[in-house]
Amino acid sequence: MSTMSLKASTERPGTLGGRLSAVPWLTVVPLAVLLAYADGFWLISLRGAVGSIERTQEPFLSWLRDSTLALPIFVLAVLGAVTLAARWFGPVLRKPKTVVATALMVVAASTLVGVATLAASSAYDYQLQSSRPQMASTTHPHTGTGSVPDQHQNASLALQVRSVAYGSGILLVTNLALVGWVVALRGGRLDVRKNRE
Repeated sequence: MSTMSLKASTERPGTLGGRLSAVPWLTVVPLAVLLAYADGFWLISLRGAVGSIERTQEPFLSWLRDSTLALPIFVLAVLGAVTLAARWFGPVLRKPKTVVATALMVVAASTLVGVATLAASSAYDYQLQSSRPQMASTTHPHTGTGSVPDQHQNASLALQVRSVAYGSGILLVTNLALVGWVVALRGGRLDVRKNRE
């Protein structure tokens, strides 16, 4: 008996190696990659529209870098959703309801990660925008009160908040479409446990 087969036969399912071998990596990794790079596209698009000018240079490289950096978090999000689905619904999803529920769990987890990334990016953009030197204080022509820098900061904050709100909706719809597309390509199935030969 070879060393590899001895190691595989003596490894208990309760160990970390046993748990990792039960993960359906052919489900988790493609979903995470697809969702990370799609959400990254919207993040860079919104940054180009309302972000700080310093961060809008080289959008393709920014998309590639930011999406790649976010990929491990998306892997963890999809893995968490799939693991939770396996715990709740069992290792094999037989009913359409359980497949849909699992797909929605993946959508929810990945959308939360995408929204958190978008909010962090918007907060950083706001910080950069508000730290720029502004024009000197003047009175507002309509009300006679307030300063131009304060008005600029308030407008910038409102714009960033709206971009996160709209972006959250865009990410949710995108993630729903992508996960639904993957489930459809897999014939209406979504593996939550790796099949053991």
